[in-house]
Amino acid sequence: MIKMVVSDMDGTLLSSSSDISHGNLETIHQLMEQHINFVIATGRDYEGVCSIMNRYGIQCEAILGNGAQYVDKDGKVLMSCYMDKSHIKDIVSIFTKSHIPYMIFTTNGFYTGHSPEFVRQAFIQRSVKRFHDDPLKYEVGGQYESSPCNHLQHISDFDAFLKQEIDIIKVEAFSLTHQQIKEAHLQLQNISSISYLSSFDDNIEVTHQEAQKGYILEKVIQQKGISKEEVIVLGDGMNDLSLFECFPYSYAPQNAEQQIKKLAYRVVKDCKEDGFQEAVQDALGI
Repeated sequence: MIKMVVSDMDGTLLSSSSDISHGNLETIHQLMEQHINFVIATGRDYEGVCSIMNRYGIQCEAILGNGAQYVDKDGKVLMSCYMDKSHIKDIVSIFTKSHIPYMIFTTNGFYTGHSPEFVRQAFIQRSVKRFHDDPLKYEVGGQYESSPCNHLQHISDFDAFLKQEIDIIKVEAFSLTHQQIKEAHLQLQNISSISYLSSFDDNIEVTHQEAQKGYILEKVIQQKGISKEEVIVLGDGMNDLSLFECFPYSYAPQNAEQQIKKLAYRVVKDCKEDGFQEAVQDALGI
């Protein structure tokens, strides 16, 4: 009997315009009516999840920062796996030398060593190119007003920054030049105890080595008394890899990375064609 459904957001649950389709939304409500725990698993922060889910009146538990945090419906952190601060300067120096925009997600805000406006504009340009977003959505009163790119604080002294009593969730970098991301991947190999994965070919997300979606979910279900066979997971990208490696009932939409589809228990329709709904119906036998 399925007791929990865990789904990635972008490329899995959401359309390219970051909307939840009628079919997928209907399925989420069915899960809630049957008291099956619906959980989001994403690289986003809590506000990034809420900016989508609140539009549909949905409150749910979530894996954030690709596995750095597990939060309840109200955003309270139930489990965490934060980065070792001793590695941060080495990580950001790779991005700084290559002029790659980056954001540091912490338990107390968002930071960058670059000019915040430079990073903000680069993030919006990437979103327009990849997701066809309207730039006006990032302005005051817009749909993405709460985006981390709009709330960046500048780090002028990294030593002082790292001495603050805050935990670092992840470092996310992005570039319109895919080659820059490939080169950053190669350089990050030399830093121990970190994980670096890409949701898309134009970004890279760095976390603690153990901060992965599948790893934190294993710990959570153990606390909840749920077996792996009572969980289905859905994802499309390499930051979902640990979910597919750790859980037997894994579903990938047709648009997923080839490696993810090869590991999947079943491949379902494209995310634009209600693949989430198909996966849940298959798992529940409805």
